[in-house]
Amino acid sequence: MKSRTLSYLVAVILLAACRPGAATVIPSRTSPAITPEDTKTRIYLVADDSMLGREAGARGNFVMTSYVAHEMERLRLEPGGENGTWFQTIPMVRRSADSTSTLTVKGEVLQVRRDFIPIRPSATVRLAPDLPAATYETVYGGRAGDSSVTLDAAQVRNRIIVLDAALGANGRPTSVYSTPAAFTIARYPQAAAIMIAALDLQTANSIRSSGLGLTGQTTPMRTPFGILVSSSAAAKIMGAPITSLNPGARGANVRADVRFVDRPVEAPARNVIAIVRGSDPALRGEYVAIGAHSDHIAPSARAFDHDSVIAWNRIMRPNGADARVAGPAVPTEAQKAQIASIRDSLRKIHPQRRDSIYNGADDDGSGSVALLEIAESLANGPRPRRSIMIVWHTGEEAGLLGSAWFTEHTTVPHDSIVAQLNMDMVGRGEKWDNPAGGPRYIQVMGSRRLSDDLGNVVDSVNAVRAVPYMIDYSFDAPRHVQNRYCRSDHYMYARTGIPIAYLSRGYHPAYHQVTDEPQYISYTGLANVATFVRDIALAVANRNDRVRVNKPKPDPLAPCQQ
Repeated sequence: MKSRTLSYLVAVILLAACRPGAATVIPSRTSPAITPEDTKTRIYLVADDSMLGREAGARGNFVMTSYVAHEMERLRLEPGGENGTWFQTIPMVRRSADSTSTLTVKGEVLQVRRDFIPIRPSATVRLAPDLPAATYETVYGGRAGDSSVTLDAAQVRNRIIVLDAALGANGRPTSVYSTPAAFTIARYPQAAAIMIAALDLQTANSIRSSGLGLTGQTTPMRTPFGILVSSSAAAKIMGAPITSLNPGARGANVRADVRFVDRPVEAPARNVIAIVRGSDPALRGEYVAIGAHSDHIAPSARAFDHDSVIAWNRIMRPNGADARVAGPAVPTEAQKAQIASIRDSLRKIHPQRRDSIYNGADDDGSGSVALLEIAESLANGPRPRRSIMIVWHTGEEAGLLGSAWFTEHTTVPHDSIVAQLNMDMVGRGEKWDNPAGGPRYIQVMGSRRLSDDLGNVVDSVNAVRAVPYMIDYSFDAPRHVQNRYCRSDHYMYARTGIPIAYLSRGYHPAYHQVTDEPQYISYTGLANVATFVRDIALAVANRNDRVRVNKPKPDPLAPCQQ
């Protein structure tokens, strides 16, 4: 039975690797209809190696946004950006830990990158990224993610909470990026900082202590500063190994002087915004927003063997770089044999190739291309009653920066946006990526969190499709381990009270890997998703009444809760 399973797995991977389009695709003129051929033409452009991953603030993303704007100009849609343009410029900077940052405990100075490291700042959660220089009291909060431990507000207010590393799905300790740790941070917004003893688990060079941030005015969420420390540093602060302590135990005072430094990005970072103006004079001032993100991530400093990455992730990391669903760290002998079999089978059909570019064909080349197809379809069809606003957000991978900026500085009145539909990773989801997947598989999240009306529209549009989707709502469950509701641009709309529906075909072994390339996309599936989202947008836009917000709005300053 095991050999049959492995043979099937190898077969579907080889099928994907040999699918039409694995070679370079010659661009062709797109048509008004949403077609698989058009999505393929577009993805091979936006996910080409020359785009270098389309990182926000870098040349590739600038080229990407220029291409999108050129297409909107060609389609003769209405510019929705600033000053009559297609663009909304984002005040983005590269932000990294200041090498002179220190923590001082009982007169001993702890060194950055040796004893501690501040977590990569994100302007979506903390506008002022520095921890104010001051002396802070400390308290032990138990293990990150342990829901049985809750410190009261008086114990944590303006203090540093010291935590043991969270446990991942494989029972091994994980870093502050894990979902259990994120839940702990969300529980204690009154704390000055969350300090997790997880630095020993990763080399300092692998910690994301630098990244992109915003310098302009936004409304910051109430989120504690994040710091990883070594277990020895945590013991110095608490006066004993933290595993020997009970939650609520007090430690030594810590003098914190932790800062970040900013430098300019390489190219302007910008959202692209187009409007399909509505036909109804009474409703055309209201907007249904549809979005995706135009950026992905920067190239790797080292090159990987393409086939080895495919083989390893198929067996060991079915969700790619998503550490929230981690498998065992070391393969068994049987798993080693499976990995070798897949790799060797791939080597028989094409030469060995090393790669350092994260092309982001699915994440989120697929959503961006779906938006282009929707725009072209709407430009050539009957106009809806309400207007439809199409937004390509930048900086999603850096912490939802583009959508945070847009929702704080909307180019139309904020209250005129009746709903937002978000697409992220909608180009795969077939059986070779997901055992639960297939042509009818799609995930929907958040569609009833603020508005039952919006959820009903999604279901009713699906019901009249020639081949309805089997919608998977499971990833919308509270405290789901993957925390999907909080991880894409829709959340920036939802936190400001705009009903959203987030559509995806799910994570897969190529998530944030060099193997997220155009030849593995299901182009028929992608065209189907684009058609579905277009039809939902039209259904919302053509209603007599705007979708009602009949659920409690979230606190826009509070950390996101899955």
